[in-house]
Amino acid sequence: MSKGIAVIMLAMLAMGSFSFIPSLASAGTEFEGTWVRMRGIITQWGSDPVFGWIGAHAGMVNANGTYREWARVHAIWSYDRPRLNCTKPPTENFTISFYTARLVNTTGVALDYSGYDFYVSGLWNVANITITVLVDENGTLISFTRTFEPIVTNATGELHVFDAWTKFELNITGIDLLKGFAMRAFITHVEIKICDMNDDGKVDLIDLVRVAKRYRTVPGCFHYNLDMDLNCDGVIDIGDLTTCAANIEG
Repeated sequence: MSKGIAVIMLAMLAMGSFSFIPSLASAGTEFEGTWVRMRGIITQWGSDPVFGWIGAHAGMVNANGTYREWARVHAIWSYDRPRLNCTKPPTENFTISFYTARLVNTTGVALDYSGYDFYVSGLWNVANITITVLVDENGTLISFTRTFEPIVTNATGELHVFDAWTKFELNITGIDLLKGFAMRAFITHVEIKICDMNDDGKVDLIDLVRVAKRYRTVPGCFHYNLDMDLNCDGVIDIGDLTTCAANIEG
């Protein structure tokens, strides 16, 4: 049995025991609204050059007659650009320190708001994570240790995308301003599903396979992908696999 198949089976089996992971599926619900997805590169933190990624996914939705706004925004950045943006498997053990920001409570979402193309406000958690990774001679991860240090918790903040969807700023109380540029952004009136990893409009086995191929990867590893780290905790693990599996459409 290949490793990928074994990981997928593990995710399916774990769904019952990971009942605290919410299902994001929308079966039986009729939606009308606008959805936005944006991905970008972080280039500056305060006055310092850094490297990182940001992903934003939002909806302004009328669900069976009830209007609601929601957003999911997560970001990761580091002073160690070569390691975070690695393009091949590591050849030796390494330690990387990076920061994560995650929107934990949405208070507002809007398009064309106050001069911004896209706007998200809410409460944010920011943390500093340090990971030490042990690899074998082929660059395959053997094990890792991780330390987690909260920087701010439930801090007010806003994401602004502007200049014709080419630039963004993430302004969170208690940390310096993050800046960068948008690589990709699109707006649609067809629901964008959070676990749709290839943007084909559905969550299926292909999406689960994509996450499974990155199982046990962490920032600094070649195959780590922020979009697949669904809880933005610095590791793609069984929780992320289970969330994706729970949202596969029948």
